[in-house]
Amino acid sequence: MNALLLSRFGGPEQLVPSVRPVPTPGPGEVLIRVAYCGICRHDLLTRSGAFAKTPLPVIPGHQIGGTVVSLGPDVTGVETGQRVSSLIRIGCGDCEQCRAGNEAYCETFRARFLGEDLDGGYAEFVKVPDHAVIPLPDGLPLETAAVASCTFGTAYHAIRTRGQAQPGETVVVTGASGGAGLHALELLRHFGCRCIAVTSSDEKSELLRQAGADEVIVSDNLVFADQVKALTGGRGCDLVIEVVGERTLDQSVRALRKGGRAVLAGNITGKKAQITPAHFILKEISLIGTRTCTKAELQEVYDLLVSGAVRVHVDRMLPLEKGSEAHALMEAGASRGRYVLAASAD
Repeated sequence: MNALLLSRFGGPEQLVPSVRPVPTPGPGEVLIRVAYCGICRHDLLTRSGAFAKTPLPVIPGHQIGGTVVSLGPDVTGVETGQRVSSLIRIGCGDCEQCRAGNEAYCETFRARFLGEDLDGGYAEFVKVPDHAVIPLPDGLPLETAAVASCTFGTAYHAIRTRGQAQPGETVVVTGASGGAGLHALELLRHFGCRCIAVTSSDEKSELLRQAGADEVIVSDNLVFADQVKALTGGRGCDLVIEVVGERTLDQSVRALRKGGRAVLAGNITGKKAQITPAHFILKEISLIGTRTCTKAELQEVYDLLVSGAVRVHVDRMLPLEKGSEAHALMEAGASRGRYVLAASAD
């Protein structure tokens, strides 16, 4: 099969087109023909070496949409020919958390990250455990599923489960013009929130408004707390969906009202952030971590997509062999939504 192989950490050129053996599914495993694989900022961090324990060589990619083509022994709940996606973080499948559909919290071992701990979707085929396979509803295109599993799934968990967003609340989204930010805006609009989008590029303002932003703050130096205060009559926002991380976390904390919440959903630089403890003490604000969605949450996202309540934002579709080019464009800040690699025929 054709694949993009990462054999050493570094720049986009380290994603090398290669011919690899088609994986053979073992007991409890499923082989998926990958039609599409989304590209995420996490992929860029993996490639650059931000997660030094990543075993190399590895095939990156954790957002897939494809079709089941073969089953290993003892597979349950999956059939050949099914259109599917996969969980991003894959647990043991047997512990209490995994049985509840929350494999990111696996109690047996640290949940493995697809495309980092396990070979992922920058390839024509990928194998995953049967308990990590998510059947797709009719009417959901495979390219949509490839984007939704990470962007919408992660945003849904951050907004509803962790952030407890309520209709009428004012919510700030940092990094709003990226894939995660745009899809967070879509969901927040659907949930009846007032959305303030933060971006460093004025040319992306209209795109943000189309996605659901009521107001857009353009700041090339990512200083925005005072503008949020001005837009909220000095009160501050109720909730921040913090997608950028290290570069904007301090501003997000400053933008919150007393008793507000910040959900840390990303950290695009992979660097340590500095925050002032006094803000948390004096304002009684909460900093909440978030990881990824459960199976049930992902099914809810799929239902919203099929109904037309929300939509995906795919900026570019590129062939698999153009993966390094896609990474370079994303690092240059060119993306307006998700980039997707077309791995094989739909």
